[in-house]
Amino acid sequence: MNAVEPDTFDYFELFGLAASYDIDMAALHRKYLSLTRSIHPDVAGRADEENRQRALGLSAELNQAYETLRDPVARAEYLLNQAGGGPGGSSRSVPAHVLGEVMRLREEIEEAVAAGDAAALAACRVQVSGRYQFSVDAIGALSRILSARAPETRDKLREQLNEAKYWRNLLDQLPPAEST
Repeated sequence: MNAVEPDTFDYFELFGLAASYDIDMAALHRKYLSLTRSIHPDVAGRADEENRQRALGLSAELNQAYETLRDPVARAEYLLNQAGGGPGGSSRSVPAHVLGEVMRLREEIEEAVAAGDAAALAACRVQVSGRYQFSVDAIGALSRILSARAPETRDKLREQLNEAKYWRNLLDQLPPAEST
């Protein structure tokens, strides 16, 4: 088993990738499968309890690293933390227009649900999805120019990450299309 301990490695280094927003997803997946086979707790099945627990910890950390790099928002968050941007709770600021839009759309959703209006809910879903995608696109653009020496870019990226969370939460709160 590898001598790497959980939380002591860079996710990009783990998968042999450059620390960049744009990554080769196929290469990430291939490396993930390869690493999974080598550290999976079942491989350590005949090992002593300490090595089995270590394999379990490494497997959990590997899964976390993979899920982080697979998701564009989580990947940007990770890059921001690497560039000194601090954890997500460090700033909750969002672009000024976002809270008003979220409140307006939330009201439209509530009205559509109360009225049983499937068409209105579908229209809300399209609006929220579009805003989420626009936010993810902005996250990608900012992540591509992210630098530890550019605090203004880090601040803008933090705002966009916060905004994306608002849109993602609103999407998650929408009833499924088939239940309306």
